This record gives sequence, C-alpha cells and structure tokens, in this order.
Amino acid sequence: EDDSLQVHDLKPGWKEFVQHRAFGRFQCSQCFREWSSAKVHILFRMCWCQGQGMVCMRAFRQACRQCPDPQLEEPKFSQETMEMLLHNLVLKILQYFYHLPIQPSDLLEVVVDRPVRGLHDSARCEGCQLGVC
Repeated sequence: EDDSLQVHDLKPGWKEFVQHRAFGRFQCSQCFREWSSAKVHILFRMCWCQGQGMVCMRAFRQACRQCPDPQLEEPKFSQETMEMLLHNLVLKILQYFYHLPIQPSDLLEVVVDRPVRGLHDSARCEGCQLGVC
C-alpha cells in the first residue's frame, strides 16, 4: 500500500490500472458511524524490473458525513470483493506484461452485497478530490 500514489504520475516502465466502483465499507474513527459505498476506487501501479514484478496500490478513502471535522477513513472489503479486485489486477498484469488480449468484458463488475443508501458524497471522497472518481 502506498498512499502517496497519484493517478497518471508514472515513472518509465510502470503501468497503471484504476479499479472504479468497488464495494467497500467504512467506519468513522470519531463517531463510529458505519456506511457502505459502491464507489470506492483503487489505484494499482505495477512494473516488471530485472525479472521481478512489483505492485503498489492505493485505496481512496472517504470521510464521515456526520462529523464536523472528519478524518479520511480506509475502506474495508469483503472476501468476494477482494477476489474480484485480484482477478482484475491479474488480467491487467497479463495484458500489460505478457501481451495477452484482454477485453473490457473480462473484468469483473462491482459486487454489492448490502443495500447502499444515499448519493455519493463527492465533498467527502478522496477519489473525487483527486480527480479519480
């Protein structure tokens, strides 16, 4: 994990994949309110250097709607969502570094296993603030 990763700020030899719309759960560290979002974005940065692969990632955080001065909170993902994220990451690695043809339809869609209420709060979404969302 690397919270300093920025979208489209690539060094030579690095590739990038942004998983849009993953399903995550959050809990405020101040008031302990919980919420779910189907608009969690994860940035993956990968390279193949000297016979060894490396993947860095950044999951974009969200802040509580009810707290006056909230902190950005890390998303938590279900096992099913983690498997979907890893499936999509492996497909992108195969495409970028092994030159296998991958179709957009090969990527798995977001899995929502709990009702999500309300609109996406762009003002409290780190991805929106950084132009990813």
